[in-house]
Amino acid sequence: MNLIGTPEDLQKTADYLKSEFEMKDLGKTKYCLGLQIEHSADGTLVHQSNYTEKVLKRFGMDKAHPLSTPMVVRSLDTKKDPYRPKGDDEMVL
Repeated sequence: MNLIGTPEDLQKTADYLKSEFEMKDLGKTKYCLGLQIEHSADGTLVHQSNYTEKVLKRFGMDKAHPLSTPMVVRSLDTKKDPYRPKGDDEMVL
């Protein structure tokens, strides 16, 4: 069971559940419903790297060689962006 709340509320709830049921506290969840969960001081990170690896293995892509894909880098400055709309004073080359 995953519980969410303040540490005090979690402890109260866990103590109550232990008094009513035979159970163990396994600590923070690390893996649930195919999602990996990492806890840190900054927050909680949920990712699917295990799921991705399983899919790659299932379709025989786990032995593939990754390559970098060239990508057009666009500038945030509209005057430098080669894909901006043509202005009235510009000609099409």
